[in-house]
Amino acid sequence: MKVIIPVEVEQQIRLSINNYPNFDNNTEIQNIRLYKLLISLWFFIYERQQRDDTILNLRGYTNIHVKHLKKFKININKKTYSYNYLLGVLITSKLVNRNGKYKVGNFTQSYKINTNVLNGNYEEVEVNFDKLIHKLKNRKHWVRKYSSYKKHIRDCYDVKVDLSDYALWLRKNKGIKLKPIIKEGLVYQRTLNEERIFDYLNTALKVNLGNFWFTISEEGRFYNTLTNMSYTALPFIKLKGKKVIEIDVKNCQPLLLATIINNVKYKKNVEEGVFYDNMAKKLNMKRDKFKVLSYKFIFFSNKKLNSGKIYNALNNLYPGFIAEINKLREKINISRELQKLESQIMVDAIGNMDCKMMLRHDAVFVYKEDYKHIRSQVKMEFSKLGLKVQIK
Repeated sequence: MKVIIPVEVEQQIRLSINNYPNFDNNTEIQNIRLYKLLISLWFFIYERQQRDDTILNLRGYTNIHVKHLKKFKININKKTYSYNYLLGVLITSKLVNRNGKYKVGNFTQSYKINTNVLNGNYEEVEVNFDKLIHKLKNRKHWVRKYSSYKKHIRDCYDVKVDLSDYALWLRKNKGIKLKPIIKEGLVYQRTLNEERIFDYLNTALKVNLGNFWFTISEEGRFYNTLTNMSYTALPFIKLKGKKVIEIDVKNCQPLLLATIINNVKYKKNVEEGVFYDNMAKKLNMKRDKFKVLSYKFIFFSNKKLNSGKIYNALNNLYPGFIAEINKLREKINISRELQKLESQIMVDAIGNMDCKMMLRHDAVFVYKEDYKHIRSQVKMEFSKLGLKVQIK
């Protein structure tokens, strides 16, 4: 299995193997095995940090239990080098840091990669993928596991990213502002830094190598490697080698909310695609800023909204809207209800059409020749809910 790693990591590991006294008598084959294992261990720690929801970036330590590290061992010249020794090589080489002050129990310690090596010089390297925590599962495995979604899964395997053009774009646009994210009710602003470039390139490489994962949420949402891929990669995707066009439902979550509340002016505005614009103008802020706040306080929140600038603006523009939302929150989880409706349209109806496509929640990417047909189908599915939809 290939991954993208910083050139400095690769060079430092080779240097460490050559300089460690215990490796003096290694054969070339033994050094290659050791090299792959050390690369795999470094990448394993990186992947654990990426999946750790308790930290925001690679500068935070991630807890790793001994049972997940024990697989990293190698026998050379009748001597076994365990994970602890191999970690020592990486730590001495200043590629990995271990938190000596913090420990959970007797068997868990915290680690992080040294982000100083993320300097923009990367290369593809073969690693011992069996040592990584998630073993590569093939298409047949996923089709067996999610047999009702076999068409969706097969479409995913036909997606590829133009990696060279994407890498060039990332390098040229380093430092630009990215879309903010919401985590545990807090809004985080982001920029395109080396850490994200490294992560985005590895995700794109996994897509090209067919290293996919899939899961279906309780609401029917179809999650996979592609839905987690950065939106910055979307202009560089191809489906079976052909370019695709995006069909994106404008104001999708606000639009679907109009099916479970009764507010005539609100429904009119979301059908016209001007809800975000009107609220942003009322609040004297940029549209994108309000859009992020709307997900935090309205569409993805289950807490009642009883005061504040957004509360006042909503009451002013859409009288009765907040009172109805707050009442609904006592009975249902609004965000889950909206995701169910979205999944019924995009995953169940559109996703099963006899056309090649790539789904990303409320957006679908299709061939140019299929655009008009699928676009009209999306509109028809929303019309079944009594909604007029705007397509970007």
